[in-house]
Amino acid sequence: MLRHGPLEVALTLSSEDSLPSRRTLSLRFNIPISKTKEFWAALREGKLITTKCSSCGKVTFPPQADCPNCMSSAHEWVDLGTDAVLVTFTNVQITPTSFVNHDPYIVGIGRLADGPNVLAWVEGATVEQLRPGDRLRLQARVSPEGNPYYVFVRT
Repeated sequence: MLRHGPLEVALTLSSEDSLPSRRTLSLRFNIPISKTKEFWAALREGKLITTKCSSCGKVTFPPQADCPNCMSSAHEWVDLGTDAVLVTFTNVQITPTSFVNHDPYIVGIGRLADGPNVLAWVEGATVEQLRPGDRLRLQARVSPEGNPYYVFVRT
């Protein structure tokens, strides 16, 4: 997700001609979104949209500039919907470096009523409370840094 701090990569050199280093290398980068900027703009406004291929009708999420089914670049933006059913989930106890400032969290796959499966954090429930088949609602959010993202909330 775009809402978290810089990616940290540990770089260790090992060669007879170099000295080993255990320094952390922090990288900051911009992720190009020019082909999906409509999605990010809508998400920032609290709306959830995605692409639908104008040639074959396939709805894809995350939005795709080119249809993975027929490879057409002709698409339209459609409402994604917010109602979903939990397909599966996992509790992430050991977080990756980019999420080091976050407590353990739940990630789930929800099948939207009108189409594709979506992978997102699940909020509003504990691991013990969740069961496949639970109803979820997909919600748009904006991080304190101003980056849009989305989560599932158990309903």
